[in-house]
Amino acid sequence: MGTNLNSQELDFLGKNYIARLATSSLMSVPHISPIYYGNTRDLVFFTTEKGSRKLKDIEENNQVSLVVDTFDADWLHQISGTAKTYEKAVVISGRAAIHLNGSPYMEMYKELLKKYPDYQADKHWEPGELPIVKIVISNVVSWGLN
Repeated sequence: MGTNLNSQELDFLGKNYIARLATSSLMSVPHISPIYYGNTRDLVFFTTEKGSRKLKDIEENNQVSLVVDTFDADWLHQISGTAKTYEKAVVISGRAAIHLNGSPYMEMYKELLKKYPDYQADKHWEPGELPIVKIVISNVVSWGLN
C-alpha cells in the first residue's frame, strides 16, 4: 500500500487503456463507469462530458476509486491439465478535482492526447471544452504484477 505508484504499477498502467472509476453521490449512491486515463507517479486523470453522472458525483463527493485489471486463465483457452489463472490489478483511491483550464489542465490534456490518438481526431475536444478530472492518489494496492 502507498500513495505513489511504483515502477511495476506505472508499467502496468502504461500498457493498459481502460480503468473503471467508482464514484458516489452525496447521498452515497454508487456509480461505476469505464474511463480512458493518464497518470503520473502520484496522479491519475481523465476527461468526461459536462453533465455526466461521474462529474456530478465528484462535485458532491470528491472521494473516488478506480481499478485497472487483467484476467486470463488456462481454462479460457481449453488448456487441460492445469488450473493456472493470471490476475493483475492496480486499485487506486484518492480525491478528485475538476479542471477546466490552466497550466495543469494543459499538461494533462497533452498526456491524454499522447496516450489516446483518437482524441486528436475528436473535433469536440479542443482545449478547455471538456473537463479533466485529476485524482490525487491517497492509496494504491496492486497484485500479480511480478
